[in-house]
Amino acid sequence: MKRKLLSLQMICVLLSVNLVPVIGHADELVQSGSGTVEEGTSETTESSSTEDTTTTTDSATSETTDSTSATTESSTEITPSNSHEAIPVSPQPNAPVEAVPEQPVQSTVDHAPTQEQLDQAIKIVKNEPTETFIRRIGEKARAVGQKNDLYASVMIAQAILETGSGNSDLSQEPYHNLFGIKGEYKGEKVVFSTQEDDGSGNWYTIDAAFKKYPGYKESFEDYAKLMKEGIDSNETIYSGTWKSNAVSYREATKALTGVYATDTSYDQKLNAFIEEYDLTEYDKEKPSTSTSGIIVSDSHPDSDFREYSGETYSGSEAYAAGNCTQYVYNRIVQLDGYVETTMGNGMDWGVTGKANGYEVSSKPKAGTAVSFQPTVAGADGTYGHVAFVEHVYEDGSILISEMNVAGLGVVSFRVIDKDTANILAYVTPK
Repeated sequence: MKRKLLSLQMICVLLSVNLVPVIGHADELVQSGSGTVEEGTSETTESSSTEDTTTTTDSATSETTDSTSATTESSTEITPSNSHEAIPVSPQPNAPVEAVPEQPVQSTVDHAPTQEQLDQAIKIVKNEPTETFIRRIGEKARAVGQKNDLYASVMIAQAILETGSGNSDLSQEPYHNLFGIKGEYKGEKVVFSTQEDDGSGNWYTIDAAFKKYPGYKESFEDYAKLMKEGIDSNETIYSGTWKSNAVSYREATKALTGVYATDTSYDQKLNAFIEEYDLTEYDKEKPSTSTSGIIVSDSHPDSDFREYSGETYSGSEAYAAGNCTQYVYNRIVQLDGYVETTMGNGMDWGVTGKANGYEVSSKPKAGTAVSFQPTVAGADGTYGHVAFVEHVYEDGSILISEMNVAGLGVVSFRVIDKDTANILAYVTPK
């Protein structure tokens, strides 16, 4: 697989105490007084004791796949006591370039910099690609966090750093590895060339196997298993990240620093993302409905059907990837229905369906494709929109699932009021 290594820009925060230089991670991170650092991925050094892992490495490196530039950092050795333990890392095609020191955080007389000084040294420049990535993975993180006594906000922030907001090859389809974890997942793996540090700053290339997941959900679940079960030599190594042990996400990120990643500013970077993007919203038990009524999720408690699998079925390539038409086609096929691959744009499904012998009605019905004409309920002004009816409420309003309303490839739910529902076209799959 051809990999891209882009220009690297780095930030060193020089402290008067006995700490290594701090290297910047993300393309939204700003070093005070020194400009912007573009998004990359962080280095990780945790080990997994799950039965799926098979590889052991001596150091962790970071992958950089952002469209502009990325950061890298040196790695320190963590030696597992069991040769079957795997240390998750992200593949990187070349060794990192030498860091260029930026404006340091000044320490007080005879004292190290305060936590306030350190927090102020890292700032976030919010951008739409990262917001879209958060919407794509947020509800999965919430569900896993609630189930495993973990902070979803911390997991999301880590995924941003580890994947460059979902831009790394390893994190994308068909691998879905959000945390660079090595080994195999239920027999599935992918081999990448990656750079390793021999512990003395000397880099060499190896081919390493990384876990291949069927989806982001499984990536989060496997990561949570690592956090809860630890490594063979220390089952409680990540217990400091548990909600029951950490009273705030800040304590959890602090517990990861120097343990999961060797970067001494790892917690500050995670905290910066959590605060700028209000990721603590995902630490709540249930999602908050936005002002537009959109809930970004793969499932909804009111749905009459099983959760969306995210699987892409044969024939879906006839529709634009990540758009409403492709989603509805996949959703219908997932639920054992059939619909043509030539239904057209979202606004066309009613007319095309009738021409092809489908039952088309203006009466809301769960399990149907619902077609919106341009501008109706926010539908595109040129192509219209199509969604899937998950449930019909007693008052006549409908619950729909749809794609590309909250972002390209992002599944979300919305309730359409009775009056609007009655002017839409409902196509019953064959």
